[in-house]
Amino acid sequence: KVIDFIQEERSSSSRHNRASLRREGRKVGVVTRTKDRPILLNRALESVGHQTYRNLQWIIVNDGGDPEPVQEIAARAKARNIDVKVLHNPESLGMEAASNRGVAATDAELLVIHDDDDRWHKDFLLYTTSFLEKNPSYEGVVTQSMRVDEILENGRIRHVRSYPYNPGLRSIYLVDIAQVNKFPPISFLFTRKAYEVIGGFDEDLPVLGDWDFNLRFLEKFDIGVIPKPLAFYHHRVSIRDDGKQHYGNTVIHGVDDHVKYDALVRNKLLRQDLKEGRIGLGWLVTHGRTAQMAQNKLNQLYKNIELAKKLTQKFPFFDLVKRWIT
Repeated sequence: KVIDFIQEERSSSSRHNRASLRREGRKVGVVTRTKDRPILLNRALESVGHQTYRNLQWIIVNDGGDPEPVQEIAARAKARNIDVKVLHNPESLGMEAASNRGVAATDAELLVIHDDDDRWHKDFLLYTTSFLEKNPSYEGVVTQSMRVDEILENGRIRHVRSYPYNPGLRSIYLVDIAQVNKFPPISFLFTRKAYEVIGGFDEDLPVLGDWDFNLRFLEKFDIGVIPKPLAFYHHRVSIRDDGKQHYGNTVIHGVDDHVKYDALVRNKLLRQDLKEGRIGLGWLVTHGRTAQMAQNKLNQLYKNIELAKKLTQKFPFFDLVKRWIT
């Protein structure tokens, strides 16, 4: 599906005037957080370097890792005429602090977090910047995404499978995001204006900082949707390489932290509502949790019904039991 989509886009290149790369329009600040993951950062370079929209600045925030590999990759970016800036944190400050530091280092009007392990279709910035240009009532826009499962072994990334991550995404509702995050950072372009109004990323959160940011964003502004899978959300489903466990994803290898901070974020927001005597984000995320639990139980019920149907077809005895029960 990924290959088919890319081939389709190539065949219709005239629609977006790809004969000459787009250098006009508002500058985009592309912030990449990294730490001792040059294999992935190299891939991020290809993602940024292949964009058909060229008015961008790539800010690499090396969050406490070895500076030499990062400098080498930045040098290759400069050789490809990419406007790149590198920031080195002597010690790790965490993902959200790295994001805020990256944003502070650029004067770009538009911003996006491009994690070192994710990537874009070459027209991601072309579509998203055009959307915000044509729809000024929105302060952010997301595209649909493809999830890419991969394995790290012997210093190489091996592709396992790709499939749609959020194919039904057509609109972004605050009430839906209060239940669960619907899109990854790689798919979200937003304005500096909105970033400054909501106060940036919460540096106290080691995980779920993007979800917290999206909640506060939607409290103030709307986010548009481009129903094309222009972002690729990568997951290392297995790491078969000694000494490289830091190449993992927090959503897979840090699942305990996600469970822990899901509760902490919801509780914090609800306490703020209780303290201020209002119905706000705390009320929404609390009811979002209830809706999420109900949906999970409903999904399990559907699975049990399907299982019962299969058993009835295979073993007539179960049909007799079903009739006796009902």
